Amino acid sequence: MEINTEGIFERADIKQIREFITGGSITANDFHGTYRERIDKNSEDIIYALKRLAKDYPAENQLNEAINDLFLALYTYRDVYSEIGMKIGARIMFQLLFQDD
Repeated sequence: MEINTEGIFERADIKQIREFITGGSITANDFHGTYRERIDKNSEDIIYALKRLAKDYPAENQLNEAINDLFLALYTYRDVYSEIGMKIGARIMFQLLFQDD
C-alpha cells in the first residue's frame, strides 16, 4: 500500500489544523498569506465597520461607547481563543510525548 506523503504534508499546515479544530472542516478556505497580509486584508473591514458605527452614532460620546464595546468584545474573543489554542497545543504536545496510541 502506497502512502501519499505529499498530501499529508500539504495538510500539515497550521491554518488547516486551526480550521479543522474550530470549524470541523478539513480544508481552510481563508486567505493564505502571512500574518501581516491577513491582518492588512481584514483591516479594511474594520475601517468600514467603524465608519458604519459613526453613521449610526453621530454623537461623539455614543460613538466612543460603541467603539469601546466593540473592542472589548474583540479583546475577549482574542483572549479566549488564545487560551484555547494554548491548551490545545499543550494537549497535542502531551499526546505526542506520552501516548503510544
